[in-house]
Amino acid sequence: MKVLLINEVYGILSTGRTVKELSEGIIRQGDECLIATAYGMKDKEEIRKMRRKGHYIIGFLADRKLHALCSRITGLQGYFSHIPTLGLLRYIKKKKPDIVQLENVHGNYLNLNMLLNFLAKEDIPTVLLLHDCWFYTGRCTHYTVNGCYQWREECKKCPNNRNTPPSWFFDRCNKMWKDKKENFQKINKLAVVGVSDWITNQAKCSFLKDACLIKRIYNWIDFDNFKPMDSADIRKDLQLEDKFVILSVASLWDNTKGLKGFLKLAEKLQEEAQRKAGNADYKECVLLMVGSIPEDTEVPNNVQLIPRTNSLVSLARLYNAADVYISLSKEESFGKTIAEALACGTPAITFSATALPELVGKNCGYLVADNTLRSVYKGLCKIRSKGKAFYSEACTDYARRYFSMEENVKEYQNVYKRLITKTP
Repeated sequence: MKVLLINEVYGILSTGRTVKELSEGIIRQGDECLIATAYGMKDKEEIRKMRRKGHYIIGFLADRKLHALCSRITGLQGYFSHIPTLGLLRYIKKKKPDIVQLENVHGNYLNLNMLLNFLAKEDIPTVLLLHDCWFYTGRCTHYTVNGCYQWREECKKCPNNRNTPPSWFFDRCNKMWKDKKENFQKINKLAVVGVSDWITNQAKCSFLKDACLIKRIYNWIDFDNFKPMDSADIRKDLQLEDKFVILSVASLWDNTKGLKGFLKLAEKLQEEAQRKAGNADYKECVLLMVGSIPEDTEVPNNVQLIPRTNSLVSLARLYNAADVYISLSKEESFGKTIAEALACGTPAITFSATALPELVGKNCGYLVADNTLRSVYKGLCKIRSKGKAFYSEACTDYARRYFSMEENVKEYQNVYKRLITKTP
C-alpha cells in the first residue's frame, strides 16, 4: 500500500509525533508512506530531506498568516489557502496514494472543501483521524465544558465563537457544519478512527455515523524513550532532592489546561508547608509546569516553570523525576502526556471527563469524579502516603497493554486494507 498522511505538523507536538511514528511503523511493515505537512520544520536541511523522500510541504508562511486573518474576519475556518491546496492536489495526483489519512487540518493551511471534493471525485479511500472534535462540529475542537451538543442535529448558534478558532465578527458555524456534512458524505470509502472510545462514540452520534468503518485505535507510546529510569540526576539539577514532585505538561498553558487550578493547588500546598514546618517526616511539594505560560502570570514559589520541549529524552526524564502526574484539563480526546507518564511508572490524577477515565487504570492513580481541586488534593495525599513505588508496576503494565505502537500501527493497516476492499 501507499499511504499519504496529511497533518498540520510533523515530528513535534502530540499529533506531529504520532504522524512521524505512524509513518515509520508503516514503512517497517513493508508499505510506503508519504507525508504532507505545513508546520514543524524550520531547518532548511530537514525540509530538503523530507522532499528527497518524496514528502510534500504545504504552502508558505505568508499564506498561513493571511488564512488566519481571513478566518477571524469571516468566521470561516479552512476556506482559504487555495493555491497551497491546489499544489497538494497536484501532488496527490502525481503520487497516486491508495489511502489518504486526514489528521489535524484546521491550522490555517488548507481549503477543506477543495480537498474533500477532490478525494470524492477521484474516489480515493479516506481515513479521518479524530485527534479532536473539529471534523464533525461546525467549528469547535471541544464542546463538553460549554455543554453544547447541537452538532448532533445541526450547528446553528455557537456558544464558543471566541474560542478555537476565534471569530471576530460572524458566527458561520452553520455553514461550516453543512459543508462538512455534505462533503464527507460524498466520499464513497470513508473510515473514521477515534483515538479513544469516548471520541469514537461521540462521532457515531454525528453525520460521520454513515462512514464505512468507525473504530477506536488508541494513540501509542514510544516505549524505547518512555520507560522507568533513574532520575536522581535531573532531580539534583532541578534541586528537587527530598521534595515531592508534581508534574504537568502542556504545549500552551491556559485555563482550558487548568492553569488557574494549578496556581490554586500550589497556594494550598504552600499553606500546608507552613503548617507542617518543622515536621521531619514532611516532604515539601514542588509543582513542575512544562510548557509556554502567559508572560504576566504570577506563580507561587513552589512552582517551577520549564520551557516547552520537543525532546523525548527530556520529557521522559521529567516524567521519571515526578512522584505524580496531574492533569486538570476537562476536555481531552486522549491525553498523551498522561499515558507517557504511566509508561515511565508515574501515577496520574485526572478529572473524570471525556476520554480521561480510559487512561487511568486500576492502581495507576486516581480519577476525580466531581472534578474539584479538593478531590485532587485528596488523591495527592493518598499517593504521598503510599509512595510512587506502590503504583509504578501497575502503571507500566497498563501502558504496555493498551498503548503499544506495534499493535496499534497494525490496527491502522487493517483499517486501510478493509477500506480499500470496502469490506468493513
